[in-house]
Amino acid sequence: MLAGLLASTLPGSALAQETGLADSPGVFLSEIDILYLSALAFVVGTAMLAATFMLRQRAAMAAENEELTAELHKARVEAEARTALLLTGEERLLIYSGSDVPELLGGLSSLPAVPGEAERFLVFADWMPAEAAARLEQSIRLLRESAATFRFSFDLDEERVIEVSGKTLGGLAIVRFTMLEGLAKELSDLKSARNRAQATIETMQALFDQAPLPIWLRDRNGRLAWVNSAYVASVDATSVAETIDQQAEFLSEQDRLRIAKDLAAGNTFKDKISTVVEADRRNFDVVEATGPLGSAGLAIDVTETEQVRMELHQTIESQSETLDQLTTAVARFDEKTRLTYYNAAFQRLFDLTNAYLETEPDHVALLDHLRTKGILPIEKLNRSEMLEQDLAAYRATEPTESMWHLADGRTLRVIAAPQPRGGATWVFEDITEKLELESQVKATVRLQRETIDYLSEAVAVFGSDGRLRLSNPTFAEMWGFDPAYLFTSPRIQTLPETADVEIAEAKSLSGPNDGSGSTGWQLFSEAVTAFEDTGRDTQTGEITLTDGRIFNYGIVPLPNGQTMLSFSNISEARAAELMLRERNDALEQANQLKNDFVQHVNYELRSPLTNIIGFSALLRSAETGPLNERQSEYLDYISSSTSTLLTIVNDILDLATVDAGIMELDLSEVDIAKTVEQAVDGVRDRMESADVHLKVDVREAGERFLADAHRLTQVLFNLLSNAANFAPAGSEVSLRGWRHDGMLTFEVADAGPGIPSDQIDRMFERFEANPSGGRQSGAGLGLSIVKSFVELHQGSVEVSSMPGKGTAVRCHFPLESMPPEQTKRIAGRYEDAAE
Repeated sequence: MLAGLLASTLPGSALAQETGLADSPGVFLSEIDILYLSALAFVVGTAMLAATFMLRQRAAMAAENEELTAELHKARVEAEARTALLLTGEERLLIYSGSDVPELLGGLSSLPAVPGEAERFLVFADWMPAEAAARLEQSIRLLRESAATFRFSFDLDEERVIEVSGKTLGGLAIVRFTMLEGLAKELSDLKSARNRAQATIETMQALFDQAPLPIWLRDRNGRLAWVNSAYVASVDATSVAETIDQQAEFLSEQDRLRIAKDLAAGNTFKDKISTVVEADRRNFDVVEATGPLGSAGLAIDVTETEQVRMELHQTIESQSETLDQLTTAVARFDEKTRLTYYNAAFQRLFDLTNAYLETEPDHVALLDHLRTKGILPIEKLNRSEMLEQDLAAYRATEPTESMWHLADGRTLRVIAAPQPRGGATWVFEDITEKLELESQVKATVRLQRETIDYLSEAVAVFGSDGRLRLSNPTFAEMWGFDPAYLFTSPRIQTLPETADVEIAEAKSLSGPNDGSGSTGWQLFSEAVTAFEDTGRDTQTGEITLTDGRIFNYGIVPLPNGQTMLSFSNISEARAAELMLRERNDALEQANQLKNDFVQHVNYELRSPLTNIIGFSALLRSAETGPLNERQSEYLDYISSSTSTLLTIVNDILDLATVDAGIMELDLSEVDIAKTVEQAVDGVRDRMESADVHLKVDVREAGERFLADAHRLTQVLFNLLSNAANFAPAGSEVSLRGWRHDGMLTFEVADAGPGIPSDQIDRMFERFEANPSGGRQSGAGLGLSIVKSFVELHQGSVEVSSMPGKGTAVRCHFPLESMPPEQTKRIAGRYEDAAE
């Protein structure tokens, strides 16, 4: 500043130039200049004073700084020394000065389990026991809030103990962690041990007080020192103190002397003792042992256990007796796989001797023995694999089941049940017969199924719940069901809705058909879902579907509430039946017309025929005059023809009478020989003219039997006439009669040309004449009359014939008496036979 002021007064300066002094050297200053110079001098003086003051202050501050620096250095050295001293000791300080985050000093370097970092160290629960950590946090809170000091220790591990203490110092709260060593640690250990022992004693005493068995302690003199609540209750005392004061003993004196004797010998007493408790004698397992202060004992009530053991023993004996009666083989092996029990069925099953079983073989040895005897097949596995397989059941946790196929073809179902205490119980069930039966049943079911599938009838089986159980393809085809739909077991109530055809008409054939009952699907549904399992009857009927088919249905009850429906298609049978009925009606009408015509003609023929016969006889009388030889010959022809014609007419009339059902037999005791002679007399002339010899043998026929003599004569006459017609000249016709099995048989045999087998049945048809091989052809009524008259006697006709070897006709008549109602011939029966 001073330099500036001086510079401004110098020549050439701006001030000098302004005032004109720059160009006028030596000119005196004005007042203004003096004023300026004075001010300048003041300023310069002031600056000098300020500079001098500042220099003095700076020197003072420098000296003070040096003093403070020395003191700071000294303080730092002292702090470092103290910190080093703290660090060398096994303790750590937490200093709280108002903030929640304390300052940490020191460390516990010899304890690896204690974190060195502040953040981890302050999380006490991570490295301290949970109980100690919770207690420390609570103590620190109280220390900071109410200056409550504390001190406690905790076990960091089995060998190290840490003591924690807290106190306040001014406004600071200091927590100190110190590892206890030497005497302090030992004292802490002793306190901890004492506390643990005391806690253990209290815990055990609490347990013993609550134990349901009497427990006691005795001193060295054998006196009771402590008892539990169960002991007090056993001696009927009111409290422990009373029991100790009165020395109330639980056991008798004799038992106590025994116990004292064993204890004096240094032994522990263990035995069962009986004593009275609560007016009831009970059994106890008593144990008493000596200790440093005396002895201790306890008594376990085993009364119920003994009872259970006895009952278990009786149960096992009872079960063994029961198992011996079973047909199922049972064997039990212990934990060492040795045989401990077997029943009689086991011994029989494997054919084992008592001597062998009494050796108690193990499981593997038993199986090897069975393989050696050839009962079990030889395994193809190696020894280790066989052992693994044989002993697998003993390592299982659940019962196992397997099948054994014995060498003799038997099959066993084997169940191995592991026992809780080791070992296993083996059950051997012979299921050979069961498997065979199952195989047969399956084969039968398969056969039945295949048979049902190939039936032409529609078959369906429903359960008691109305669901379809079984059906064949014909059933689905009949109603138009989808086979896949039937496999879903639909209910019978839903079937009408899915069927392609409906029931147009239904009628029952096994009950009233007046329209009042159920028919069709309603009937089927009611029969299938009926509640009654017994008393159900089979129902039959007929239904007509909307497509024109006709079926016979059957509702068949099955066991277990099942029902079978069967449907048989009778459409073609109904059509054929209708056609046959129409044809039968036409044949009946034609036959009736024929019979009416024959009867009418016969009756019309009898009158002129009778006249002819009468006039023929009149012409032979002497009153009419003699006849020449030719007239007599012609008259013989007329008589023979009329006689033959009369026989035919009579036969036709007899058949018409039989057909009308009005012919009755005139039964009487018939003389067999006489009747046969009459029939022979009627054909004798014809036999002679045909040069046929007749042989009659009725010696075995007896003398008499019940019959119509006239009709029997007609039967034999017709048979002999037929034989004479077909027997060749010079041959023989035989007539025999004999009795057998309550029947009388007549046989007429000839040596004629015989009858082919396909024409034998036609021999007995009316108007069936076969002139082949015969001398003359008749009306074809003889054998028909024979059959009709024999059957009127409840007999039968049998024909045996072979071409070229003759014919034999046998008529069998019953020897027993016939009721009167059986002597009438029912027209309808012969009409059916004719049809």
